[in-house]
Amino acid sequence: MEIPDAPPSGEFHVLVVDDEPLIRESLAEFLLSRGFFCETAASGKEALGVLQSKSFELVITDMRMPDLNGLQLLEHLTHKDPDAAIIMITGVNEVDTAVHAMKKGAADYITKPFNLDKVSSSITRALHLRQLRMDNKKNTQSLEVIVRKKSTALNMALENIKEHDDIILEVLAKALDARGHETHSHSKRVQAYTVRLAQQFGIRSKRLEDLSRGALLHDIGKIGISDTILLKPGTLEPDEQMKMRRHPIIGSQILQGVKFLDQVSKMVLHHHERYDGLGYPMGLKAEEIPMEARLFAVMDTYDAMTSDRPYRKALSPEIARREITSKAGSQFDPDAVREFLKIPQLEWDKISAKFR
Repeated sequence: MEIPDAPPSGEFHVLVVDDEPLIRESLAEFLLSRGFFCETAASGKEALGVLQSKSFELVITDMRMPDLNGLQLLEHLTHKDPDAAIIMITGVNEVDTAVHAMKKGAADYITKPFNLDKVSSSITRALHLRQLRMDNKKNTQSLEVIVRKKSTALNMALENIKEHDDIILEVLAKALDARGHETHSHSKRVQAYTVRLAQQFGIRSKRLEDLSRGALLHDIGKIGISDTILLKPGTLEPDEQMKMRRHPIIGSQILQGVKFLDQVSKMVLHHHERYDGLGYPMGLKAEEIPMEARLFAVMDTYDAMTSDRPYRKALSPEIARREITSKAGSQFDPDAVREFLKIPQLEWDKISAKFR
């Protein structure tokens, strides 16, 4: 890198630190003649006192000083003000030490006895390196601001995509409800019920989001069931029941092809399992069944019992609660039933009213 002949423009404050009065004063006089503002310190400790209340763009310090030597002062300076330019004063036999100081953050070194032209060149070089370092930091900070803005924009875009995905999922759930002649907003009610019960168990964040989507899409596999079976008004024949029981598998396979629904697919696969192991499609038992599916089973049954059906009117919440309680440990996870019963009926009624 080519260094200009003159220091950067602007006012520069310089601190000269040396225990030898003649060197200290001659350097200060030289700096003042070149238009720098200059202060002096007779030791490293005195320099620390000055630095407590003032900042300097350039510090010129002797290497050998009693109490606090130049390397120790250098370490303090680089921590206090990383942007300060530091020049070390060394004897002709201390070049190796001076090079070590530059590795620790010094910008340059000058040797005694002084050649003032070389001192001038060293000061110019040190100040230009300081300016370059500050410009690089400023550019880095600007870049970080741009990156943060871009990241924020990207996150907003991803959230918008997620919102659009969820809208698509809701439209799909409504279409499934309509195709299966379910009561209006069955999937949305079961979704809201299941989320509330999950919150009772402390389920939060991404897991709660996946559970919510799983509850909404629990019957997506019915896409693969023929209308003659899905819409049949009477009892299904054994072979028809077998085909109907494939809908959790079909639903899970559909969702496994969508990356952000991978975990959701597990809940869809197991939403017809029973706590006693008599459910389908895999006959899982107790805690073998994913917790999300165990919670869903309670709320799906609650919604089915408290909704009007072509073959009967909706049952009261009290009857539904009694029926669910009687099936704790057989059809339902007893912990899920217990927490369901803890939630005031008024909360379930509010959720129901919102989606009717």
